[in-house]
Amino acid sequence: MGMGLLGFLLAVVWAFYPYRSVVAFHQVDRQGSNAYMPITDNENFKLKFTHSVHLSDVIEEYEVKNGKLYPVQMIYEDTAIGMPSNADEGETFEAKDGKYYISNLQGSHESINLSVGKVRADHTIIYKKQSYLLKDIVGAGSVIRIEPDRVSNWELMRGETLDE
Repeated sequence: MGMGLLGFLLAVVWAFYPYRSVVAFHQVDRQGSNAYMPITDNENFKLKFTHSVHLSDVIEEYEVKNGKLYPVQMIYEDTAIGMPSNADEGETFEAKDGKYYISNLQGSHESINLSVGKVRADHTIIYKKQSYLLKDIVGAGSVIRIEPDRVSNWELMRGETLDE
């Protein structure tokens, strides 16, 4: 009986203890399942979208570290409306091959709120050379919060999982 109880307790811990590191995509504006992307500290992912005015791609790269999102670099094709034309202090601005790069970005974020585009934005997560179109996962027009989190295997099974 002792081994049965131990096995049961281990199964409960495996299922419900929040030890899995993920980037979570939590629904903010509606009820619906959340999505999770298993990721470890010091790994990067990219958020790609089509700019609503320029209709050109913008790529924001983030590193997950110590429970925060650290911007790594931004790549884009137009410095007009809504896009920077130079880097801030401590950052690097470079133009090459028709694109602009800002690297060594400063600061960090606990989370990022994002309204998933319905028409042109095509918000896409890129991780480990795989692309995940957010409107297919959380629904076009959803408002989501993107944040590093720790979840249990139970939560992973209940939500949509990217990269598995």
